[in-house]
Amino acid sequence: MFFDDITVPKWYRQKTNNRKIIKEIELLDRKTIELEQRLKYKNNKDSIEKFARENYYMKRSNETIYVFD
Repeated sequence: MFFDDITVPKWYRQKTNNRKIIKEIELLDRKTIELEQRLKYKNNKDSIEKFARENYYMKRSNETIYVFD
């Protein structure tokens, strides 16, 4: 058996903290992708309209939209 300065409770806390950090990184990666998509649509009027229609189900006054899941 080897003795080290890392005890079982300390190891468990570090492992738990590591999991939290990994989840936070994944969340930030998803937000980064979303923001990059928004930035891509920002410069073009047609792209803005497409983005609004696809993500927020916006429509013109004379249209009917059907959403299938």
